[in-house]
Amino acid sequence: GTTDGGTTDGGTTDGGTDGGTDGGTDGGTDGGGTTAPEVGCDEVCYPGDLEDWLTCIEVLPYDPSWGSDYSYPAPYGGDPQYTAPACFVDLALADPDLALAPNFVLDEFMQEWKGQYGVFQSHVVEHMQAIRDRTGSAIYVNSGYRSVTYNSSVGGATYSRHMYGDAVDFYSNTHSLETLEDYCYDEGAGYVGLYESHIHCDWRDDTLDSAFYDLDWVAGPIAREGFEVELIPGATWSARTAGWDEGEPLKVWRAIGAEGETIERVTARSYEPPPEAVQLELTVGGHFVIVTDLEP
Repeated sequence: GTTDGGTTDGGTTDGGTDGGTDGGTDGGTDGGGTTAPEVGCDEVCYPGDLEDWLTCIEVLPYDPSWGSDYSYPAPYGGDPQYTAPACFVDLALADPDLALAPNFVLDEFMQEWKGQYGVFQSHVVEHMQAIRDRTGSAIYVNSGYRSVTYNSSVGGATYSRHMYGDAVDFYSNTHSLETLEDYCYDEGAGYVGLYESHIHCDWRDDTLDSAFYDLDWVAGPIAREGFEVELIPGATWSARTAGWDEGEPLKVWRAIGAEGETIERVTARSYEPPPEAVQLELTVGGHFVIVTDLEP
């Protein structure tokens, strides 16, 4: 078949605390779909097995009767990228084995048990296929679309991009997380986070897919909150982190010598630097770096 493998979703893969990764503070609890104007909902088209963009699925308009599963928060700070979807795929009717790209089927990005109605933007499928082409081997998707209540049940951030259909958690058995990080950025990802078991890539800054979104219902942009890291010294160093909502962020420790040379590099939750080290560098989640001097 076209697919590389099934999906799993639960535990630390989609757990963690509700933090700033996907929006920070809660900007409201009113469902965005309940206030969005009515828009025409027709179909969404994907690259498909032949990459001819002729694989299309009917979409239907949001219905308030769907209840709290689809009660999106008001757009965070008025950011248009956090507009609630206006149209959805009915996953009870869609074929889970439908090839959305040569190596991915619908069920890898949207599963009915995470919400009967799903959203997964077509340009993200295109990016994921490009990443798959570069690896030349299987990619395993942990998480794609999540309904609002499902996202909350696994500890996702209030404004997790998984709810907006442009985020993917995945891993490879043949390529490192750092290599996958490079591929995601090469594909224009707006945010990439490295976790112990997987990588999170999302395209939060790309134009929203008009098959799912009313692009006229927007407000002004906002500055998104960042992340926090606090080093905890000791014979063995550790770190308190906040702002990563997809599980435990990957921690890479680097012991630095008197000449600025790297003595060793270790991936672990905690680390005991060698006595000859004069500085300690910690990289969290693949992009947050903090350096501290060590006592002689």
